[in-house]
Amino acid sequence: MSYEMKKMFVHQKGLLFIGLFFVFSMASLIGFDTPSNQDIEMNSGPYSYYLDQVNGPHSEDTERFFANESKTISDANIALRKAYDNWYDGKISEEEFEALSGPLETTVQNERGFKLIYDQFAYIREHPDNRYFLYTNGWDGLLSNDSLDLLFLALLLVLVTPIFCYEFDSKMDPLILTVHKGTKTQAICKIGLVSVSVIILCLLMSGLRYWFFDLKYGLENGSYPLQSLSYFGMSTKNISLFGTFLTVTACKIFGNLSFAMLIMCVAVCIKKYALTLFACTALILLPYFGFSLESSKYFVPGPLGFMVATGYFRGNEYHHNIFTDQMDVVFREVSGPVWLILFAVTLCLSIGMLIVILARHMNVWAARQRRHWARPLGLSLILCCGVSSLAGCVPMENADNADIYNWSSRRSFENERYRFHVDDTDLNDSRIVFEDKKTGKTRSLIRNPLQSLTKVENSIYGNGPLVYYMKYDYDKSQFREAVDRLSIIEVDTSTFNERIVFEKNVNTEKSNFLGLVHADESDLRFFNTVSSFFLDDDSIYFIGENEIRKFNTFTGRANVIIRYPVLRSAAFDGRDIYYVNEKSEVAKYDTKTDTETVLPDIITDYFVLTDTELLFLNRKDQQKIYAMSLSDSVIRKITDKTALDFRCDDHYIFYVNKADLKKYRIDRDGRNDSLFLE
Repeated sequence: MSYEMKKMFVHQKGLLFIGLFFVFSMASLIGFDTPSNQDIEMNSGPYSYYLDQVNGPHSEDTERFFANESKTISDANIALRKAYDNWYDGKISEEEFEALSGPLETTVQNERGFKLIYDQFAYIREHPDNRYFLYTNGWDGLLSNDSLDLLFLALLLVLVTPIFCYEFDSKMDPLILTVHKGTKTQAICKIGLVSVSVIILCLLMSGLRYWFFDLKYGLENGSYPLQSLSYFGMSTKNISLFGTFLTVTACKIFGNLSFAMLIMCVAVCIKKYALTLFACTALILLPYFGFSLESSKYFVPGPLGFMVATGYFRGNEYHHNIFTDQMDVVFREVSGPVWLILFAVTLCLSIGMLIVILARHMNVWAARQRRHWARPLGLSLILCCGVSSLAGCVPMENADNADIYNWSSRRSFENERYRFHVDDTDLNDSRIVFEDKKTGKTRSLIRNPLQSLTKVENSIYGNGPLVYYMKYDYDKSQFREAVDRLSIIEVDTSTFNERIVFEKNVNTEKSNFLGLVHADESDLRFFNTVSSFFLDDDSIYFIGENEIRKFNTFTGRANVIIRYPVLRSAAFDGRDIYYVNEKSEVAKYDTKTDTETVLPDIITDYFVLTDTELLFLNRKDQQKIYAMSLSDSVIRKITDKTALDFRCDDHYIFYVNKADLKKYRIDRDGRNDSLFLE
């Protein structure tokens, strides 16, 4: 036994591979793990404030708490907005405003946390008996996935395959079989060593994952029902979270032992190192990637289902098919009796493989030369691994003097040669078009032969000769159509060549390469609210319903940099982001230093940024148009009329007069105000 251990861990570099495995596993956890619900982490303070008050099972007190708190926050928001409006309109003094707003702002400061806990409440009250309030990110990260650990799979292959193939490759197997200890006894020692090693490695890996998620998120309330996690919401199993972890670990040990037995059995039958690796890899990966129904792999006898295991704890899951108006099965439950049958069949297969291994090592006569025709002629393996990187790694080329982006003009852009805009002439087929300024000819910007598989958003960002647009790719290979990937496409208008500058997987049913990163529901919910985007040299900024998120184009990591209750106006000058905050002030966020300042003496709900000025509707002066110089912050009045809306170009401001609802044109310096007839 000691010789076999030395050969396995030293001569065959087993210890080196094990060390590398744990280094890469830890690095992947640290570098690639993202919380299942990022909003909880981004609002951990407000969320924890409410979770502490409702933690545990659902009750009548919980119902009353949510009803009262929802009404309190809603009333406070209305009253706070009214207080700001009255103050800006001069109806109340500053002292009266501060007296009114102080208590109201205290009430609404945790509103985002309340929305998160309310979403959890809506899920729990569907089945309150087995769904509890708890902090879910830790347990979701530990349990809520069925990804095959490809690093561990590779480790088993490189550790176990040489156990018998080493003798075959060195032509030592006939000699070993002539020695008394080289027959069945040595085979039993090798099998025992592999089994003990696999069990220890499985326990260490499970312990490492448990320690990581406990340290990063916390794994409290392990006695709560499994159904407290939405991933297992339809489960019929009566088991706790910690009990599920222990059972999954036991299943993985059994599955990996079966896989190790499979490797050794194939090795003694094929006697070729490379063919053994390919054959065993194919037997696992083909069913793992080959089935369209996610649950199918759990009904296949063999090690695969037990190696991923979490699917045994899920229930029947359905999705409404809008085309057939029926409920399609997206996951089928593995019942208790079926699991016992699968376990028994897999156990019998493992015992059968053990018998084959021992039979091949009974005596020297068993090692007589086989005829070549009796050996396998070959195994062909075609593995189609879709490599979807977390984010595009292509650097972007922004000019030093970036063109100004305004949210109000997000559907159009103009450079020296072309005008780009969204054409809504056909409401069923909106498209981005461009007009040649010299010829006046208009053509479609995007030439997409697979329109049924993609959706182009009606938002444009431009900087000099470069124009960017956003598109979603759809996956229709499953039972239901799903958003698969988000891409930002750059078009060089000098050649009209396209390239992808940013790409992100937003399909919650698919994982990225090696299964290290999964898209989550919070990402998908956020991108469903995105109205526009802009970018600089190393980041993409997405404007959502009530927040702006910054995505690093190299790592794909995201963080919320700006929050607002309702988006009124936003602009970007290549470095600073201007936006209207909850107090109707214009705030400036520096993307390089991550600092924010408020522009003084400006109260507005709408503004337009230019190269030299910030034009805005002044709430303090009946929504008249004012301009603030960006160089010295001097504010000047442009119109004496109240405006409902305005836009501008290099020379004029065009606005709608509130009094007669007609459009007027005025010079940028405030002169020559006249009725504009288009």
